[in-house]
Amino acid sequence: MKERGSVPSFLAIGSDGFVTHPGVSRQESRCAAFPSVPPRRVSLCSVNVSVPRHHCGMNDSSSTIADVTSVAAVSTASSSTAATPRRPAVRLRTLRRDDYPALIEILRRTWYSEWSGGQKADSDCSRRLAEADFHSCLARSSEATVAVLHGRPVGVILARVDINVPKRLCLLPNRHHRHIIRALFPLLFSTAGRSGIAEMLRINRVDRRLIRGAKNRYDAEVTLFLVDERIRGGGVGGFLFDDLLERFRRVGVRRYYLFTDTGCNVGFYTRRGLTHRREEKVEWDDGGSTVFYLEEGTV
Repeated sequence: MKERGSVPSFLAIGSDGFVTHPGVSRQESRCAAFPSVPPRRVSLCSVNVSVPRHHCGMNDSSSTIADVTSVAAVSTASSSTAATPRRPAVRLRTLRRDDYPALIEILRRTWYSEWSGGQKADSDCSRRLAEADFHSCLARSSEATVAVLHGRPVGVILARVDINVPKRLCLLPNRHHRHIIRALFPLLFSTAGRSGIAEMLRINRVDRRLIRGAKNRYDAEVTLFLVDERIRGGGVGGFLFDDLLERFRRVGVRRYYLFTDTGCNVGFYTRRGLTHRREEKVEWDDGGSTVFYLEEGTV
């Protein structure tokens, strides 16, 4: 689940890592917001910016953490067998800068561990591609929530709400664009790096065609949805997604969209009532193919 569409880069990040909004108090803009290149999809979902693909330890005592149900509440024990051991609590809180390294590493393992743009990517190449992808998503997001387990980020969901946002603010550059340039520039000097960038841009063009063809007006986009592969299936993804939908309701979002593809858990969205609005199949040089989707949901 990633970007696609216009890039609203009107949000700035304060020294403490929280996003601020011109003329809006920090409490009014509850979640971190960040500024757009493209990413691919969301682990469960997908996201896009101007790069593509889809998106450290933390000190819980120093952050404003909203305690939420533990993963035990996310998974139900069988009534016919002995009680399942209680799992550690997962908490949701606003994204902070010190979360970036851990989340970029999850993104790298999910989509960039073996870059398939015709070349085998080394660890530095795949890390830079994942870093650019992550900042692409941040560059166009106004909501950012992290799932934390044992003080470690294990999932993230980013979104952009377009209600009452002046269009002129979507064109302003921001610090995330600089991060993207710094991450990608060294890749121009290697065959694998250039191949990776070319594939990211190709996915970004697919996303743009999908959103242009939809011809609908949306109130919001889920730009990145990512869960650590080691804990998938435990309900953390559903926890993050449902929390975002509740925030959508509070601000008046009625219709939203996201990008995903056959490399992701598309069924997750189907079970939550999203529908395939548009799709496009892409053939790769290695003989494989991917179907990209524009998923539409209502709140």
